[in-house]
Amino acid sequence: FSLPTAIVGPPKLSWLLQGHILSINIIMPLTPYRSKTGSYKPVDQVLLKLWYWLSLYEGDMLVQQVPCKRSGQEAPCTFWYLKPSTQYCIRTAAVGMA
Repeated sequence: FSLPTAIVGPPKLSWLLQGHILSINIIMPLTPYRSKTGSYKPVDQVLLKLWYWLSLYEGDMLVQQVPCKRSGQEAPCTFWYLKPSTQYCIRTAAVGMA
C-alpha cells in the first residue's frame, strides 16, 4: 500500500462570508493509516508537504487563487473583494504530494 497511489477523498471546506471577504478553512481527508490512539490520520500528517491551491471562479473565469494549508494550524485562506449578488465556484488542487 502506497499513499501517493491510494485514493484519498477530497478535503472538506468550511467558510465564513463577512462583507466582501470569504474565509476558507480546509478539513483534511483521512487516510487508511492509524495514529497511536487508533484514529485515522489526516492526509497532511502522512504527506507532510501537502497543501492546496484554492481557485475562485466566476463562471469560467478564474478570479483569484490562494495557497491553503491545514485548518487549525494556520490562518484561514482568504478571498478578498468579492462582488455582491454574484455566484462563485471554489476549486481545490492538491500540491506537494511527493
